[in-house]
Amino acid sequence: MTPATLSEKLWGSVERVAKYLLPPPNGHQVANEWCVGSVNGDAGKSLKVNLGGKKAWSDFASGDSGDLLDLWMLVRNCSLHEAMREAKEFLGLKDDDQHFQTKKKSFSKPKKQGVKKGDLHVEYLAGRGITKETIELFKVSNAVVWYADENRELPAVAFPYLRDGELLQVKRISTERPNGKKVIMAEADCEPCLFGWQALAKDTRVVVLCEGEIDCMSYAQYGFPVLSVPFGGGKGAKQQWIEYEYHNMDRFDEIWLSLDNDEVGMEAAKEIARRLGTHRCRLVSLPHKDINECLVAGMTQDEVFRCLETAAYFDPEELCSASEFLQDTIDTFENRDEGMFISPWSRLNGNFKFRESEFSIINGINNHGKTEMAGHIAVGAMSQGIRTCIASLELKPGKLLARLVRQVICSKRPPREEIEHTFEWFNDRLWLFNLTGTAKADRLLEIFAYARRRYGIDLFVIDNLAKCGFSEEDATGQKDFIDKLCDFKNINNCHVILVTHSRKVDENVPTGKMDVKGTGAITDMADNLFSVWRNIPRETAKQKESASSEITDKDRAAMALPGTLIRLLKQREGEGWVGDIGAFLDPRSHQFLEEENSSPVNYLVGRPQSEVDMDWEMKNVKRAC
Repeated sequence: MTPATLSEKLWGSVERVAKYLLPPPNGHQVANEWCVGSVNGDAGKSLKVNLGGKKAWSDFASGDSGDLLDLWMLVRNCSLHEAMREAKEFLGLKDDDQHFQTKKKSFSKPKKQGVKKGDLHVEYLAGRGITKETIELFKVSNAVVWYADENRELPAVAFPYLRDGELLQVKRISTERPNGKKVIMAEADCEPCLFGWQALAKDTRVVVLCEGEIDCMSYAQYGFPVLSVPFGGGKGAKQQWIEYEYHNMDRFDEIWLSLDNDEVGMEAAKEIARRLGTHRCRLVSLPHKDINECLVAGMTQDEVFRCLETAAYFDPEELCSASEFLQDTIDTFENRDEGMFISPWSRLNGNFKFRESEFSIINGINNHGKTEMAGHIAVGAMSQGIRTCIASLELKPGKLLARLVRQVICSKRPPREEIEHTFEWFNDRLWLFNLTGTAKADRLLEIFAYARRRYGIDLFVIDNLAKCGFSEEDATGQKDFIDKLCDFKNINNCHVILVTHSRKVDENVPTGKMDVKGTGAITDMADNLFSVWRNIPRETAKQKESASSEITDKDRAAMALPGTLIRLLKQREGEGWVGDIGAFLDPRSHQFLEEENSSPVNYLVGRPQSEVDMDWEMKNVKRAC
């Protein structure tokens, strides 16, 4: 929620806001205005808040005016960010992350390693056009970094990352470039954050977002509000700061993206705009590589302002020239589609991959392994670095996570230490939609969109359709929801898996494409359709065999088949292969194995569990000896 949006909501309750900020007895109503002596609540009439719909207030003694957030900041003597947080609480508004269980991570505090007394940094930065006043504004200092190749220290500049007066990181960049190599060091395990908060006015509503600390200081020297990304250009992990600064960026109505004029700079600009909102982001084009080169070249403030004033809006993604897709078309012919991630089953992977912008269904009869299959796929995806969000609308988070822990470390009753290690593994991989019961479909997609923007999540799993808030007879509601799911995965270039139930059929026979319960639009709009079938006739025959009962030819035929049949019934992309693979549900790990007696994978260590068990036995035998 931007300041402009929140301010409009405050104006909708202007009388209540005025009485809260400037209460009686000094605050009082005169005709259509709320009057008081000052922002301190003194007696008088010089400060007037219009209650008649003009959306204006003014302090005629001090000259202050603005919207209700400006008034809130002055009365409460707080920053814009704090005013927005308090105003949302006052109005009873909640951010998009309600019902969204985010990770909890503790960070280390920087120790100011390598920071030294001295003025060498001032001399170096002066050569880049940076004045001493700007250096002091950003609290930049002298430093050294260790250059292992030559076993010596190099002179450096230390850039402190401060937010709300708290030091979160110290980055050191060498001023000497041996063999043209810049040496950069940052302290470990610190919270990712933007550089430059310490120099930003607390009421700033527009900001330049640039690439690099010296660029940040250059823009500030020109007189523009500015912050810098911490990890440079590129996408993905390079923009990890967004999840930690997401709500801190709420205060800006407009964000000018001024990153390096190269491919990685453009990648960063597109990802940042997509996640922070293209509606408030504009792309700055400079005549030089970056703003510091502009400063050194002698560009004036007016010339830089014109670059910002003419910054381009991000065109709608739907409107494209065919020429933009030339390389994509060539790649389609020349490069093999590697997909987003592969399944846990090698027999399937030769013919199928989970791809970006696709929607997959896992269908099956109750108690045939749909949830286990979805969990196994999700764990396999996480092991390949895919950030995953699961909405399990039937299982509470504790029970869901217990099952996933079991699938990760192949242990039916793991000790607490192993559970904690698994949660460390989950930390940057897994998020949950924290609501069980019948969820409203629109709210679910709102939270997914938030998760995609803030955390860059790539895989979303919904278990299951029946819990998404509409009845079995509501074919229109189901179709609309599936349509929105398809829009969501296309707009966000992510993959969505939806678990569905089968119609009432004979569970002794594998389910097919037409057995998905609900409207036909579900299978029509899906990119991929899986079904999972538990071979109950085989289990019955096995029980008869164990009890030494008579075995029929039908029983023998059932026993010759695998315990589970995973069927790919539809595949829109690739070569369109469809077919079946056999699998066996391992009772210890709840993983589906391709061979009955093979070992499940311990994803925590990336090895077969049989090898992990063998290592454990060998260590304990040695201890016993």
